[in-house]
Amino acid sequence: MAGLYKKYEEQGFHIIGLECQNSSNADIEKLVKEKGVTFQITTGGNLKGANVSGIPHGFLFGPDGKLAVDDPRGKQLEDKVKELLKDVAGMMAGPGPYKKLAALAAQVKAGQGVGAVLKALAQKKDSKDAEEAAEAKTMYEAIKSYGQDQLDTALSKKDAHPVTSLARLDKLALQFAGDELGVKAKQEGDTLRKDPKVKKEQEADTFMKQLDSMVNQLKPVRGSKDPKDEAFRKVNASAIQSIVAGCQGIVQRYPGTEASQKAEELMGQYR
Repeated sequence: MAGLYKKYEEQGFHIIGLECQNSSNADIEKLVKEKGVTFQITTGGNLKGANVSGIPHGFLFGPDGKLAVDDPRGKQLEDKVKELLKDVAGMMAGPGPYKKLAALAAQVKAGQGVGAVLKALAQKKDSKDAEEAAEAKTMYEAIKSYGQDQLDTALSKKDAHPVTSLARLDKLALQFAGDELGVKAKQEGDTLRKDPKVKKEQEADTFMKQLDSMVNQLKPVRGSKDPKDEAFRKVNASAIQSIVAGCQGIVQRYPGTEASQKAEELMGQYR
């Protein structure tokens, strides 16, 4: 789950982990650190009406807020996540339905040229056709609200997670090119990119991604990739040695970076 989250977080995939066994905060924090979990965890989780007979049990919701799959696992989960992510961009246009402006709604769903769509909508809000004007106003406000929310989220991460923030800002700048939201995102991104600390974070992040790829390629034993399993460690001895060495390199070369923290945690799992 931690790996899946890291892989698709930037595309709009989110996880909330509901703890439901009265674990202490210390135990939760220990497990989170050991497993490299970066998604949100709650305590005392309870979903009223949920049919759960054992854990783990997951519920996958689509961008429309509706339950898509009850307790998907493995490949089924990732395949469904990828499928639902295709609809994320379309949700920024609002619920619709759009009859007069169906073509513009389709362009928004494609996730590109949103800035140009906003320009067109700004003009159509004053249309003499009342239905078209109403649709234009609804879509315009929905897109603006979505874009501002995404921009605020990206900026909120720029101190603690500059690489993530920069990636989101670059995406928004391209997506909303021609609109003030796109201009603001580009300005903020350019400022971050000039910061020596961010450059260091980017370099370290590049190496960390290579290590993440190596971890993903480790061969499971009896369907498990438990770092503490001796059989698993024996089969992957050479790769694990390389991963630990890579972690040590990041820690030594890029101290204080987010990647070095991740490398420390990863090294703790495999050393």
